[in-house]
This record gives sequence, C-alpha cells and structure tokens, in this order.
Amino acid sequence: MGSADAVPGISGGTIALVIGLYRRLIDSIATVLEYPRRRDFEALRAPLAFLLPLGLGMATAYWLMSRLLIGPEGNPGILLHETTAPLCYGLFSGLVAVSLREPWRRIDAPQRKHLAFAGTGAVATFVVLGLPFATSAPAGWMLPVGGALALTAMLLPGVSGSLVLVMLGQYATIAGAVHEPRLTPLLWFGSGGLVAALVVVPRLQRLLIERPGRTLAVLTGVMAGSLRALWPWKASYDVRVGDLSPQFVGENWPEVALAALLGGLLVLALERFSRR
Repeated sequence: MGSADAVPGISGGTIALVIGLYRRLIDSIATVLEYPRRRDFEALRAPLAFLLPLGLGMATAYWLMSRLLIGPEGNPGILLHETTAPLCYGLFSGLVAVSLREPWRRIDAPQRKHLAFAGTGAVATFVVLGLPFATSAPAGWMLPVGGALALTAMLLPGVSGSLVLVMLGQYATIAGAVHEPRLTPLLWFGSGGLVAALVVVPRLQRLLIERPGRTLAVLTGVMAGSLRALWPWKASYDVRVGDLSPQFVGENWPEVALAALLGGLLVLALERFSRR
C-alpha cells in the first residue's frame, strides 16, 4: 500500500481491496476514531494491532519507493526518465485494470443500476483527472487542504493521493519534507488528513454496511476512470511540476504492453496468495 501511494495514479486503497484488507482497514480506523466518545480501550486492541504494523510498513515502503521512483534533487528516479517512465506506468495500468474485477465480484447479483453507478464514477473520475494541474508552489494554508484531499483519495480504491498532490502542486513539497525531513509542513499536512479521516471514514463505513452493492459499483468505476492518469505516454514525466497530459502511443508500445501484462499477472498472483 505504501509503494502504491508513492505513485501518482495508483491508490493504496486499490491494493488493500485486492488483497482483502479494505473492509478491515476502514472498520479499524473507524473504531480508533470512536475512542474519545466510547472510552473503551479493550475495543482498541485489535484495531491497533492491525493498524500499527500496517502503518509502519506503509511509511517504510513510501520512503523507499518515492526515492526509487522520484529520487532526490539532481538524481531523478525511474518515474521521471522518458525511457523508463512509460514502462512503469504500463505496469501500473495493468495492475489497476485487472484489479477492477475485485470490487465488482463482491457485489451480490449485479444489476443495471450497478452498471449505472459504475459508469457515473468512471466518468466523474475521468473528468476530474483532466482538470489543469497547479504550476506554482502552494501557499502554506493549502497544505491542510492537500492533506484532507489526499487522505480521502487514499481511502478510495482507484483514487491516488499522490496524484491529488501533483494536481495541487504539493507533491514535491511533501516528498521533500519526508526525505529531508522537515516537520512543520508534515504537521500542517497531517492536520488536514486527520480532519478528513474524522469526516470520511464513518460515512464510508456506513455506506459499505448499508449500501455495499452501490458503493462497490461506484468504487469500481472510480478505479476505471483513474486509468486516465496511468496512460504510459505523457507530455512530461516530471510529477514535481505537473502537466501529465496524455500523448499519442510511442514506438516502445510492445515493451509497455508487456509491462502491463506483468502488472496484471502480479494482481492475479496477489489474489491467489490472499486466498491461500
């Protein structure tokens, strides 16, 4: 999940859904957020035993993968090079495309209304990802807004928190603060994420309980629409400055197609492993 969250275009929520952790993740976060009201420490034991190692793994993987994919100043990572970036995005495209089966097959007796909900989610996500990206450094007061939007996106399979930061012009700021490190921007960013968790998680949990079919259909559509961000050929691959607008298919399409196939096979392997 941490590795996925480091990639603009793929969501850690997608990975959680594919390997069967998504519902447990939402329920565990909701239980922790309810503690100030319920004061039941015993109820916290199982969620914390799940969330703490998960959070440690995510933080470690995010740090490592962001250095590999983006890299420090003066040493760009593989996601910024025109030769390797299309292969990376091809891999991620295959991963997300095959992952569409996971939320859809969890719907009991899919009907036309579920197709309508999925279509609405796909179109809305496709349109949002076509909005202009910010091209200037963000103001300090925008960091909590970015934290709130990024965490909300991370909790939704198919919506990339990193891509939200790219669109807001905050990706370089947050990635730099993680690697240098600088505590102040991270605290402002985290405060927005905490507010988003308090607002979004209980409502998402309620939807998964009361309207699971429609919710999963929308999430499937959102994942499908997010493929726009993972198109392998782009005008620029520098996620630190935005402008990831899609371009025509390049001459390296056979290699990219093989990378997409590998991504799909990786998802199938994860599904088989999770079932075992």
